[in-house]
Amino acid sequence: MNTLEETLAFLAPSETARAYLDRALREPLRSGIPFVDARDPEPALRAGEIVEIVGAPGSGKTEFVTEIAAHAVLPRARDGVRYDGSEARVIVIDCDGKFDQLRLLRALNRKIEEKLANVRENQRVTMRDEVYEESMSRFTLVRAHGMVDALKTLTALDAAWSGAIESAKRDGLFVDAETAETRETGEDAEGGGTNGAKSGEMAKFASQRLVICDNVAAFYWLDRASRKDHGAPFNIQRVFSAAARLFKRLASAHRAAVVVTKTTLSSNDGRRGGQYKDFLPVEWTNAVTQRVLLAPSNKRVGYGEYAGVATWDVPVRRHGGAYTVTEEGMRC
Repeated sequence: MNTLEETLAFLAPSETARAYLDRALREPLRSGIPFVDARDPEPALRAGEIVEIVGAPGSGKTEFVTEIAAHAVLPRARDGVRYDGSEARVIVIDCDGKFDQLRLLRALNRKIEEKLANVRENQRVTMRDEVYEESMSRFTLVRAHGMVDALKTLTALDAAWSGAIESAKRDGLFVDAETAETRETGEDAEGGGTNGAKSGEMAKFASQRLVICDNVAAFYWLDRASRKDHGAPFNIQRVFSAAARLFKRLASAHRAAVVVTKTTLSSNDGRRGGQYKDFLPVEWTNAVTQRVLLAPSNKRVGYGEYAGVATWDVPVRRHGGAYTVTEEGMRC
């Protein structure tokens, strides 16, 4: 900082006090998983948090984020029925092609059917279809065929959300997430369909965002092999340093909750001497604010099912829980 202008720019606040409070006090997202939603002391899925789900292959990581995504897109309540969702915009970046959209649809349909169990049969089908369509309109799936594709997606999200905020500034509107989300999705307060009479009810919570990256280390070995001495522009340090910065920006500047899954390199969930040892660069490790470790349990289950135990590595004061992955989805 050689000039006064550079010093002032460095000291300038990055957001107003009102924007900070809007971010800090935002209601947590609901995942439908008890030990994630528990106030222990606070629910895990909050704006600004980067939650990492770690486990060996087949431990149910993708099933976890499928369950979280299906619950997050649900409305809070519609037509007198409480669905206990978050009405969140959910973006899933699938890095290894294992995110099954059909399982997401089944999980979402199962949750809706459970909430409509006491509704009259002649109303149930119409209500189910309306909630189903509304919920899926908030879901986006992106397939990444390399870590650079994932970085491009994160950069595009940052640019899109920043553009919505700048648009609100130019129009003289208070820049909050509600305004930005309304402009981003093109929702019309006077429109019909699911946004019509319910737009006032939805406005308060429509701004919540959830970014999921399934298997962030899927291309680890390819990135590791791309060393500078081979002339590759993106080595593993640069790739994951950039990913850490972008995820942190989406979490802090755009008030999104971030969930990433990661496959460990060994069967003991990456533990060495009782402590978790990350194999990714330190920039990535420092960006993660919460970490869940998945391991198999001794519970007897049926054929084709998997029983596991989730333990919080960071923060250690949170309590985990048991879960079972079945053909119908995940049970906790």
